[in-house]
Amino acid sequence: MVDKQILNIQKLCEHWASHNDKHVEGFKKWRDVAEQKGLKEIVSDLNKAIDMMNECTKYLLSARDELKRISNK
Repeated sequence: MVDKQILNIQKLCEHWASHNDKHVEGFKKWRDVAEQKGLKEIVSDLNKAIDMMNECTKYLLSARDELKRISNK
């Protein structure tokens, strides 16, 4: 029997990771604008935000994969 809450968490992790990817696209777009305007500190901060968002996505996908693994037992 499939645990519906586990399945929900699994789907949410996938959704959140995808949502993060869309944010990263926006961050990169505006980082490039800031770079063109010579706003070095803003570029640096946005690069850090991109790195952190990618790290968050990595953990969300890891959680999703682990949930898939344990639900297939």
